[in-house]
Amino acid sequence: MIRTLFSYRTLLFILLFLNSACLFLTDNKKAGLPYLREMFIIAVVVSALALLVVWRRAHQSRAALWIVCFGLLLPLLSAFLADARFGQPILFGLLEERRSFLYLLFFPALLLMIKARPTQGELERFFLISGQACVLIGYLYYFGVLPENNDVAFNVDDKDYGLNPLRPNRFSIGAAYVSVCAYMLMYRIRRAYSLGSVLLLLLFASYLWLVLQTRNTMLMWALGGIWIFRNRWGVLLKSGIAVIGIVLVAYFIAPDFFGDQYQQFNALIGEATTEGGVRVTTSDIVLREVPQNYYVGMGALSLQWQNGFARLYNAYFYLSDVGLLGVFYRFGFLTPIIVLFYYAGYWRIMRKCRRKGDVLAALQLDFTLNALNFFFSTSIMYGGELAGLALAAFVYFARTAAISNESTAYQSPPGQVFPSASAAALTQRRAGP
Repeated sequence: MIRTLFSYRTLLFILLFLNSACLFLTDNKKAGLPYLREMFIIAVVVSALALLVVWRRAHQSRAALWIVCFGLLLPLLSAFLADARFGQPILFGLLEERRSFLYLLFFPALLLMIKARPTQGELERFFLISGQACVLIGYLYYFGVLPENNDVAFNVDDKDYGLNPLRPNRFSIGAAYVSVCAYMLMYRIRRAYSLGSVLLLLLFASYLWLVLQTRNTMLMWALGGIWIFRNRWGVLLKSGIAVIGIVLVAYFIAPDFFGDQYQQFNALIGEATTEGGVRVTTSDIVLREVPQNYYVGMGALSLQWQNGFARLYNAYFYLSDVGLLGVFYRFGFLTPIIVLFYYAGYWRIMRKCRRKGDVLAALQLDFTLNALNFFFSTSIMYGGELAGLALAAFVYFARTAAISNESTAYQSPPGQVFPSASAAALTQRRAGP
């Protein structure tokens, strides 16, 4: 039992589960365990640096350069720029950019995949279990079963800490995993329709609407669904009829609940279409400040150092609110190079894997939708936890397919023994595209 508990496959599942962030402190500090994310990041960084030193295969994948660039060089550059412009100590700059270090998850994830040798079906189950855990914990907070954090030991923006009248019960728990799970289920329904998959997808959709409450993600799911079912309108119609039937039954059971949700929908639409707002103000500041600094990036300030950007601009200035402009503020004239290297490099690594099941197809679709939404997407600076894991999966399964093809090509005629030298050469080939 102990051997099974600490097997590579179990460790891989634990890594995926922790990476879902279902237990981590949320951005608004209302839910989750304080400092658990930071402990996880430290473990990822230490393990990644150790593997870069002692594991030869870590250098044989061309994806490693891409990972090191976004998981190590960019956060260091941002910290140095903030120190040069504002005098913020480098340690606080690294603290502010700590989520970028999660790109380095690529290295321990790739090692565990090579050791555990999971199938795509097993990886899909790991994602679904982790995604359902996010939904469960999110709903426990939403319905008040788990109490919100009342005392936070560090500075928090008031607008996010439970004082948003439009979305007072919003909990950002596991948003990235939930999206991947939704796309996986859509691909599964397209391939083999089942009511169970439809009900599970409806559960994730209700979680997006009630708990995550992110309009941009809702739009991405709609576009993803249109793309997935573009040639299977019959399956889409069948699923739609099932969903409508379930919703109608629920409406007759609790009509007041649906009335409240309709009012919430109108409120969200009104907020999205109202001119001005926090994001517009933040965007104007970025487009004013960066040219005044001769288009040299200024990094990012931590709220823990002299109250961060609130001291310079206002209490609602957050680079995470403005997507690509947040990258522009950090790195200035380097932004076009960074964006091109990010999307082109990610796409090239991803396309090396030809055989994609539901999980890899879902990860590819998630990246593609973020690329189409690149101006508003925050994936470059805040998407490392999914990108590092996704690229490890693409590299692993691409190399597995390549070795399988070569093994087939090197098969001997019937009755002839497979040459040992060729077999050894195949097993020693590097695990990277």
